[in-house]
Amino acid sequence: MLRPCRVKKDEKSGRFLPNGQSRKVGLNRAISDAGWNELSLKIEDLAAKLGKVAIKVNPRYSSTECRNCGHIDSSNRDGEKLICSACGFFAHADISAAKNIRELALEMVRQDSTEESG
Repeated sequence: MLRPCRVKKDEKSGRFLPNGQSRKVGLNRAISDAGWNELSLKIEDLAAKLGKVAIKVNPRYSSTECRNCGHIDSSNRDGEKLICSACGFFAHADISAAKNIRELALEMVRQDSTEESG
């Protein structure tokens, strides 16, 4: 259950009290950047050990794209649900996004294989 954000105010002046957010932004960004890079390297290393290939795919719009008709709209996503505003397709948004990303990776592999044979 999400708790509402409680903003701290000075009772005398009514002004907002500093919460250190400006100091935290840089730290959070550094942690996030380091974490994603490290995760990416570990995945690539594990894939290489297993004789597999890790493919990086741009996940842009993957959670708002309809798997049925390809319609992309931010209104398609309603929390954990994906309900296409064009065709009415219904799915779990995260699972649908994962399947969209898988399809993008497979398209990249298919395209590479046709370019090599041609």
